[in-house]
Amino acid sequence: MSISPYQYQLLTQSFATLKPNFHCFCVSLHTQLKRYELEFAMPSSPKQLLTVEHSIQTFLSEGIALLPQQSALVDLITQHKLHFDALKLSEQDIAVLCHTMLETLQLHLGRQFTLALRNAWRKALHMFANIIKSVVFQTSNVVNLQSFRQQKQQQFSTIR
Repeated sequence: MSISPYQYQLLTQSFATLKPNFHCFCVSLHTQLKRYELEFAMPSSPKQLLTVEHSIQTFLSEGIALLPQQSALVDLITQHKLHFDALKLSEQDIAVLCHTMLETLQLHLGRQFTLALRNAWRKALHMFANIIKSVVFQTSNVVNLQSFRQQKQQQFSTIR
């Protein structure tokens, strides 16, 4: 899965809009996340939250910049594996985070959050989620073609 140049432009522009008031964005995101039962360890103290906000902003900024080079994005996420492990994320938590992120983006970007921008963020978050799951849980959504063929041949042989 790749991102188009137009979607990349939308993402970078919208993130630039969020940056000056990123603290408010994170407060809204945190408030939204409280509505869900999550397994991951969300920090509670204001000092911890500010540290996490800075980390999120840096990670998103670097991650968005690397979206066109997916192997570099994988490297970035691999570098942050210890942070993801420390949060004790579950696969369900990742899905909730992506969903909540979209809701919060819509809230903060208002009319700027067009269908095209929503689709760009959805695709980017999907890419982030898949790579994070791959790195943290050693799972993959990629099917090995040779294994798939062998499995189908075995199924076909069994039917005969």
